[in-house]
Amino acid sequence: MKRTHAKSTEPAGQPVFHKVAENLYRLESSGGYYALVKRAGKQFRRSLKTKDRKLAERRLSDLKAKVGALRISDDADLNFRQVANYWNEATKHTIAGGTLARRNTCIKNLSEFFKDASLRNIEVRHCEQWAANRGSDVAAQTFAHELDTMKSVFKYAVNHGLILANPAASIKRKKISNRKILTPAREQFQEIVAEMRKSDGRSDSQEKAKDGADLVEFLAYSGARLGEAHAARWQDVNFKNGEIWIHGIKSEASDRLIPMPRELKAFLERRKAETKPQRTDLIIGIKSAKRSLARACRKLGLPRFTHHDFRHYFATTCIEEGVDIPTVSRWLGHSDGGALAMQRHGHLRREHSLAMMKRVSFAPRPDNIVPLPQSKASTFRGGSPATTGERRAIAKAKTKYSYPWWASEVPLEVFWGQLNEETLIVPIEKLLEVAKLVMGRQVLKQELGDRLALIDELFERVPEATLNEVLPKIPSEITSQTGRPGPAQSLAQRH
Repeated sequence: MKRTHAKSTEPAGQPVFHKVAENLYRLESSGGYYALVKRAGKQFRRSLKTKDRKLAERRLSDLKAKVGALRISDDADLNFRQVANYWNEATKHTIAGGTLARRNTCIKNLSEFFKDASLRNIEVRHCEQWAANRGSDVAAQTFAHELDTMKSVFKYAVNHGLILANPAASIKRKKISNRKILTPAREQFQEIVAEMRKSDGRSDSQEKAKDGADLVEFLAYSGARLGEAHAARWQDVNFKNGEIWIHGIKSEASDRLIPMPRELKAFLERRKAETKPQRTDLIIGIKSAKRSLARACRKLGLPRFTHHDFRHYFATTCIEEGVDIPTVSRWLGHSDGGALAMQRHGHLRREHSLAMMKRVSFAPRPDNIVPLPQSKASTFRGGSPATTGERRAIAKAKTKYSYPWWASEVPLEVFWGQLNEETLIVPIEKLLEVAKLVMGRQVLKQELGDRLALIDELFERVPEATLNEVLPKIPSEITSQTGRPGPAQSLAQRH
């Protein structure tokens, strides 16, 4: 930096600086201000990036404070790997094990680039060179993780007086395009589990196949991450209260107590009966079902689903069943009130989306709704409770029951209850929707006119054990009126 107090006689093209105050200089050609600060025999030259004298003086004061905080010791010669290890040790207690493993990988990759260069000699151009090289080699998400690690290491160095500024501060992330979420349909999920339980002929194949299928079922019914499934023990399950404790792996906030859906409870009861575990035993004994899952998907001709896709399956199913997103978010262990769940799981499967769109109409609302055909015992009466009389009829019909099946979240309970009740308590749209879920096919409105035929088909389609759980809760009005045997007798006769 050439300094002068008089008019410059330097050759053309040579920058000339005029000293205007202690440590403060102005470039003659542009009028911009620069700083020159000395400490322990070392000079620090910086552009203050302004032509305003007052602003330059404030920035000079800030620079002098930073230079004064620098550590003049052997630590100033530490390389990137050494400083990164100090930072990692100081902060690793704040992150989960999986995040720590990823961070260690990032430090290893960054250290290979910067090699043994002293941290204080790493400049912006070096960081830009890293971004240009690495950005073309790795996925956007990997690039983002490494960039965040780099910036954090340099920030740690600034805070501890090893360098003046963060040379990576201006490096931008690559645009991250989220992988399209694959969510199996409910029928596909059942097919996958069934296929995974099949042996491939090896001597130990059957046990591995069973454990792999059990892992996938646990993920699908609990919404747990793979690492959370590994950590689950039998002492975390409360069968009496119908709850399970999930040990979160993302952060302390991801630990959670969630209610068990009936499928998860039944699965755990079956596995407990089969394995006869101790309270401290792991629920799932394997860490991966990757191979058996890939084999099942290949044989079924389905997309190659991953472990995490069954967490999406849990979330999507809950949302499609009407659970609000903040509640689903808490079950998943998110702490953002539902923002991430809305972004990742707010989609709908195509079939559900199409079914929902069929319910949308922009036509004027009719004054009344035409009721379904009526008969004494084999059809439904009524339609939408638009009149006082119809509302009273529904209220009277509800008094016959001690269990409010019409408000149940179990499709079979709603469908069976309405099949056995002449008064149409459940809106017709909801009835057709639950009928499709229970029967495994689309049920047309005109079919509702023959309840006995639907009951016969229901007994053929639904497993006996499932019917025995639901039917005793709801008295059968239609069977008593027609003289046909009730649900228990019908099942006994059929089986």
